[in-house]
Amino acid sequence: MNTKKIITIAILAISIIGMVYLFAFDKPANKAEPHTEVIETQHTVQQNTSELINAEGEQLNFADFKGKVVFINNWASWCRPCIAEMPTIEKLKQEFSEEDLAFVMVSFDQDPNKGLEWMQKKEFDLPVYFPGQEYPQAYLTDIIPASFILDKEGKLVHTQMGMADYSSPEFIEQMKAWINQ
Repeated sequence: MNTKKIITIAILAISIIGMVYLFAFDKPANKAEPHTEVIETQHTVQQNTSELINAEGEQLNFADFKGKVVFINNWASWCRPCIAEMPTIEKLKQEFSEEDLAFVMVSFDQDPNKGLEWMQKKEFDLPVYFPGQEYPQAYLTDIIPASFILDKEGKLVHTQMGMADYSSPEFIEQMKAWINQ
């Protein structure tokens, strides 16, 4: 083969590999500070429509958390931005009692044991759940980490796509406001 053909094939191969990488692998999200205003939406969690599976294999609904503010976080043990923000979620959990705030850490690991083992290895006190058959479409995203805050009535009041610092004083103050509503 002549040099021009080899160079053309090499450029084409590099372009294809770049495209596959661009679309197939998780890219770190830009660090975004959580916004502190309440986002009004029409979404309300309906009883018996939002299925989760806990670490013991029991099925739950988001309606089971009614009366509490719910912090939902879609994550996976292989996702670098998810891992980077996890200590800030652990710190947030330490700020609030379980009566006020429920944490729903939804693992999207293909092997459920990976998420559980990772959480245990890091000694985080965050409950791991898995999406059930009827996990709400509103919480299925192409981006992880993705976090959602539900108020005590089950209404979505905050969405964060990508990594955030949930231990920041501003976010903790906003969480207090949602809890005290």
